[in-house]
Amino acid sequence: MKKILLCSALVLGISGISFAQENVSIGPIVGVSVANLRGDIANNDWKAGLTIGGFYNYSSRTGLGFSGQVLYTQLGAQVLDKTNDIRLNYLQVPLLLTYFLGEYGNPIRPKLFIGPHVNFLLNAKDRNGNDLYGESNNRNYNPVDVGLTAGVGLNYRIKNKVWLNTDIRYGLGLVDITKSNSTSIMNHNIGVNLGISFPFGTYNKNTGTLRAR
Repeated sequence: MKKILLCSALVLGISGISFAQENVSIGPIVGVSVANLRGDIANNDWKAGLTIGGFYNYSSRTGLGFSGQVLYTQLGAQVLDKTNDIRLNYLQVPLLLTYFLGEYGNPIRPKLFIGPHVNFLLNAKDRNGNDLYGESNNRNYNPVDVGLTAGVGLNYRIKNKVWLNTDIRYGLGLVDITKSNSTSIMNHNIGVNLGISFPFGTYNKNTGTLRAR
C-alpha cells in the first residue's frame, strides 16, 4: 500500500512539473495590418499591410499573463484620393498585459490585452518605391514612434502544450511621426493576427527565474 501511495505521489509530482512548464511559451506570428494616419492630413484612406514576427507568452493560474513581441509591421496610409501611398515600415515592440478568461488548463482561453508599444522606423516609401524618409541629416519622419495597443483574442490548444493564438487589436499612435513643426500626424491601425506557441520553460515568480525546457 505504501508503495502504491509513493508511486501515485511521484506520478502526480511529475505531472505537476510538466503542467507548470506550460506557463512560458514562444512562437511565430503573422497577420494583416490595416493602417491609416490621423491628424493634419486630408484625402487619406486605410491601407493594408503585413505583420510578421515572434512572441513569448507567460500565463499564471490567476489568469494574469504577459506577452512580449517583436514584429515587422507595415503602417501608413493611402493618400491623394488613393492615387499614392505613404508606406511606413516599422520594427514594433509591444509589451502587453494579458488577462485570460476561463480556467487555467482549459483547451480554449479567451483573452484581453493592453499595453504600450514602441515603433522603430525602418524605411518610408511611396507606392512606386521612392524614398520618403529623407537624408540622414534631413529626415521627414521621426525614427521612433510610441503608442498603445489593446485587443481581444483566443488561444486554442491544438495538442499537448501547443497552442493556436489568434487576436484582433487596435494600435493608437500617441506622438507626431513627422519632423514638421507645422503639422502633427500620428499612426493608427487595426491588426488581425495568427500565431502558434510552443512550450519554452517555467517562470518562478517567487525567485524571478526562468527554467528552460
